[in-house]
Amino acid sequence: MVNSETLRKRVAFVLIDGLGDVSIPRFGYKAPLEAAKVPNLDAIASARVNGLMDPVEVGLGCGSDTAHLSLLGYDPQVYYRGRGAFESMGAGLAMAPGDIAFKSNFATFDEKTGVVTSRRADRHFEEEGPILCAALDKMKLPSYPEYEVRVRYATEHRCGVVVKGPELSGNISGTDPLKDNRLLLEAKPLDNTEEAKHTANVVNELSKEISKILVAHPLNQKRATEDKNIANIVLLRGCGIRIEVWFIPLTKIPHQTNNHNNNNNVVIFVGSGV
Repeated sequence: MVNSETLRKRVAFVLIDGLGDVSIPRFGYKAPLEAAKVPNLDAIASARVNGLMDPVEVGLGCGSDTAHLSLLGYDPQVYYRGRGAFESMGAGLAMAPGDIAFKSNFATFDEKTGVVTSRRADRHFEEEGPILCAALDKMKLPSYPEYEVRVRYATEHRCGVVVKGPELSGNISGTDPLKDNRLLLEAKPLDNTEEAKHTANVVNELSKEISKILVAHPLNQKRATEDKNIANIVLLRGCGIRIEVWFIPLTKIPHQTNNHNNNNNVVIFVGSGV
């Protein structure tokens, strides 16, 4: 007799993030994917039904975080709590309920004017990034010794930053001005709760203490003598908390790319009974 367990199927869900692009004049106004030779993708597409979809709702532009949540069955309007947790956990940092995290960039700013001159200190930061992250990891906040700070290198100029401690809120703004040649921002509470106000103060001290450590680091002093951008600030944005949701059972496969040890934009989920 065939039971429901027998009928369960495994699904391989391949998500190529960022595949869409704009038309490029030197490609004859084709998008890179149109111009590229991609026989394997062509073969997959020719064997399946194709189309366009709105991940959340019609007309709503989504980032990777909200789109991925929706594609995996989690309503982002219910479960989305900021991008920082995704980025930091993706970099390999553990998070517990109550922690906050940020998507972060090593950047260059003018200490005299407070202007961020380059939001990306260096895109080729694979050797130096981990060294600076190690210098920042477990740093102390003088006014808030009860908080633990964890920092982990991600890729290029990016890193994950997690703050652990009591009475933290994910409902604050970040320090990233989002464009070059703008003033470094201060974190602000986005509601009137004492937790949000307190968290903004903690994060602003974190930003200042990070800069002090980076400015004094020999690696940055060496970069200055070589006339390179120094990474003297970490821009903190997308403050988020870890969400508590049900999990899709995943099957580990060789060379899978849904972990922090790769720089690819392909994510493979293999789930049973999806």
